[in-house]
Amino acid sequence: MVNALTFRGLALAALMVLPLARAQTTEHKEMKSPALQIAQQLIDKHFAIWNDPQPRISSFGEVYTEDVYVADYADIASGYQQVVALIARVQREHPGFVFHPAPVTWNHGLGRVTWSYGPQDNPGLVHGEDIFTVRDGRIASAHVFINQP
Repeated sequence: MVNALTFRGLALAALMVLPLARAQTTEHKEMKSPALQIAQQLIDKHFAIWNDPQPRISSFGEVYTEDVYVADYADIASGYQQVVALIARVQREHPGFVFHPAPVTWNHGLGRVTWSYGPQDNPGLVHGEDIFTVRDGRIASAHVFINQP
């Protein structure tokens, strides 16, 4: 039997859940947005470049803005030449390692991709995430975070 107090509690709970349901619906719409699709395509190309033992600057123009910057734990690279040098440093420090990105999440102009990184026999040795921006259909910035154990 439902008394008035129980009914009020249920009604209050329903009102509290309503904003959450709306947020999930909005988030769901954002997940299928054209912006997310573009961001995912860019991130796929981005990691293909970072996994390439000989990354070519000639491929950068379709993925990165000319003034792109990447900030990792050790340095900030700005522009194509410095980003190539950063990729070379990462590959030199971790020979045989490959990035394995998860799907991109997108929040009103700001992208996030989590990834694992490691050698073939331990591909999940390192975990991290990149927070990135897109400008004019290309990656303009990436901030790299490495998860500490």
